[in-house]
Amino acid sequence: MTDILIASHGHFASGLQSSLDILTGMGKQVNVIDAYVDDSDYTPKIEEFIKSAKRPAVIFTDLKGGSVNQKVMLKAANEKDIFIVTQMNLAVIMSVLLDSEPLTKTHLKDLIKQSQVELIELENEKEEKESDNDFFA
Repeated sequence: MTDILIASHGHFASGLQSSLDILTGMGKQVNVIDAYVDDSDYTPKIEEFIKSAKRPAVIFTDLKGGSVNQKVMLKAANEKDIFIVTQMNLAVIMSVLLDSEPLTKTHLKDLIKQSQVELIELENEKEEKESDNDFFA
C-alpha cells in the first residue's frame, strides 16, 4: 500500500478520511492534516510524514497554490519519490489507496485522469416541453 498524506484547509482532510473509512474501511491508513483549525503549526506533521513514509508516497492537497500546498511543496521539493497531487477529490485518493500496481509517475497520472471531476447533464425531453402551467394544471 502507498503511504498517503491528505493536507487541507479546515476539516476537509479529516472529512475525506472519514469518507474513506466508510467506503473502504481504510481511513485510518492515511495521514491527515487539518490546517488552520487552531493556532498550531502543521509543518512538523509534513516533515514527519516525509521522513517516515515508505517510497513512493503521495501527498494530496486541496488548492493548487494555496498556503497548505505551498508548504508541502517547500518541504518535499528535494525529496525523491514523493508525489504531490493537488485539487484532490475523494475518487483520486480512493484510486491510489486501493490500487495494487506499483506507483510510478505515469501510473499516478492515469489514476488522476480516471478520477477527474465531470459534468453529468440530465436531459429529459418531456421536462423541456412542459411548463410551470402544465405542472400546476
